[in-house]
Amino acid sequence: MTVASLYLREDRPFPTLGGKQVWRDTYLHAGWRIQENIFSSKSRLLDPRDRRWTAGTFGACRQRFDAIRSEQEIESPNTHLVLMVHGIARSTGTFRKLQPVLRETGFDATAISYPSTRETIEVHAKGLSTLLNRLEGTRTVSFVAHSMGALILRRLLAQHQPWQDRLTVGRIVLIAPPNRGAAMAKTLENQWLYKTLYGPAGQQLVPGAVQCLPGLDGYDFAIIAGGRGNGCGFNPLLHGDDDGTVTVAETALAGAGATRLVRSLHANIANHPEAVRAAAAYVEYGRFSEIQA
Repeated sequence: MTVASLYLREDRPFPTLGGKQVWRDTYLHAGWRIQENIFSSKSRLLDPRDRRWTAGTFGACRQRFDAIRSEQEIESPNTHLVLMVHGIARSTGTFRKLQPVLRETGFDATAISYPSTRETIEVHAKGLSTLLNRLEGTRTVSFVAHSMGALILRRLLAQHQPWQDRLTVGRIVLIAPPNRGAAMAKTLENQWLYKTLYGPAGQQLVPGAVQCLPGLDGYDFAIIAGGRGNGCGFNPLLHGDDDGTVTVAETALAGAGATRLVRSLHANIANHPEAVRAAAAYVEYGRFSEIQA
């Protein structure tokens, strides 16, 4: 039997990469997820080890999961879910160190997959809203977002959605967010390679486009910025301190409950030990340390 024929069989789990750039999470429960392929619109059911158990319509995948949940007696997750949203051209690995820390603390923490380079910020926000509408057993949802993930959250929370009638929004942590847009995106926006690699969302990272996004008024949020802490930054093409991609000044957003500078590059900051500790503390306590300074 060939590898291809094994993959086509729907009666056994098959390993996957978990969905990168062409799959969108549309349902979550206790580490299980249903994903939709943005090209074929076909859905698949993955377990917490990213093994595919079935594929087809969303309804068929949901029916299969309900059967598995009954057979394996999968318990409902903690009622407080922390959703982690990665940035453009990234994956769930962005939060590989933060996710277990949050789970050890007692939260139901999950990093979602979505096709960040394939669609616009508005489409990503709509997909996240669909996922939130389908949550079961969750009463409170907090968010941790890296880079462009912060802009998706701002779009998501701009208008009242059905899921907010039954879920309370907890705390929000934005890590290296281009809240004022990114000068680097402005510099590169017309370059063929940049447009090819970063797609439509990449064009929305320029300062002019980001200014059209609403803030997070009324929400409890904090910002973790990356930089060198010396006023110069890692990137000589940027003015002021920066993480190589986004300047500290560009991360600013009115209403933040706390801010912190972590000496790290943009790509690595969400897994930096200091950022992990700070993000987990803010989600739990509403401050960057257990002891109020």
